[in-house]
Amino acid sequence: MSEEREELKAIDIMSSPVYTISPTSTVYEAAKIMADNNVGSLVVVEGTRPIGIVTKGDLVKKVLAKGRNPASVVVGEIMSTPLLYVEPTTPILEVAKIMARSNIRHLPVIEGQKLLGIVTDRDILSVAPTMIEVLTVKRGRS
Repeated sequence: MSEEREELKAIDIMSSPVYTISPTSTVYEAAKIMADNNVGSLVVVEGTRPIGIVTKGDLVKKVLAKGRNPASVVVGEIMSTPLLYVEPTTPILEVAKIMARSNIRHLPVIEGQKLLGIVTDRDILSVAPTMIEVLTVKRGRS
């Protein structure tokens, strides 16, 4: 990996703006937003404060696979919390290590209480393909 890529920070590779949803919204609404915008996660916010995250995997494992009705389950019931996040200055190697240790693919970038963006495993691999080993250490293919 080149030194330039080693110096990249979360802010350099994050996607912004981030799609968000309220914890009182339904899982159906979350799925619609994800599908319409081709994203794999939504950050759950109360007002503007990030409090959790919901992913496509959450929808499948916590709702669909259990035969629950997406129109009657609210996001707050299935979101992952407390929210794991990184600061904008976090080096991408550290971001990749956090994702691998926690077995996650989406990591919000937050400064103070402000949601700035989100980094995905694909964002990391697009700028530093050699980090695939870091990202897959603890995670099997899914």
